[in-house]
Amino acid sequence: MKAKEQIKKIMKDFSYRAIVIAVFSLVINAAFIAYNLYIGISFGDAFALGISIYYFLLFCVMISSLIVEFKLAGKGSAEQSKIRMKNYRISSILIFLIDFCLIAPIILMVTQPKDVAFGIIPAIAMAAYCVYKIVFAIINYLKSKKSQNLTTILLKEINIIGGIVSILMLQHTLIMVNGGMNKTMQRLSLITSIVFLLVIIVFSIVSFVANKKQYVTKSDKQ
Repeated sequence: MKAKEQIKKIMKDFSYRAIVIAVFSLVINAAFIAYNLYIGISFGDAFALGISIYYFLLFCVMISSLIVEFKLAGKGSAEQSKIRMKNYRISSILIFLIDFCLIAPIILMVTQPKDVAFGIIPAIAMAAYCVYKIVFAIINYLKSKKSQNLTTILLKEINIIGGIVSILMLQHTLIMVNGGMNKTMQRLSLITSIVFLLVIIVFSIVSFVANKKQYVTKSDKQ
């Protein structure tokens, strides 16, 4: 009976469903962090190690936000809104700072002194993850626009950022599979990496300003 009630709640309650999806996403992200650690250690890939650290930092922000959300059970709606707004502000600042940590892996990707002998399996795995991450993130981000829960919106924003970064990882993997890093690929990687980094930073700022404008007045009134 409890299982049926949980399923009904997931189907009817968007915010609750979003939290369940976020927990599932955490499991996938943890596996991806482990995968990059394995690639980094096994193949001596400094870029993969750097990306695993970057994803781990985002992972920590997601975990802390979910903990905050779970602790809200039993509190009044006004108090919940204020706590969510506070968490959203702090987490958004942390994400903005973490965005700049992406500079280190980018430098490693462009200037990495040795090519990594990737096989076709890592390339296929990375391509599959990239497609999943982007499609999953976009669909859930668009759905989150219906939510009044800032924690839900924050988690979807993190997934969008993770999806963009996965494109960089796919680019790096494909370069390693197809002959390694040469001068042409270095220039291409540098340009695309800067573009993606700027997109992530702009997205973080615009999302924070838009959501703060939409929800801060409501939160303060409550």
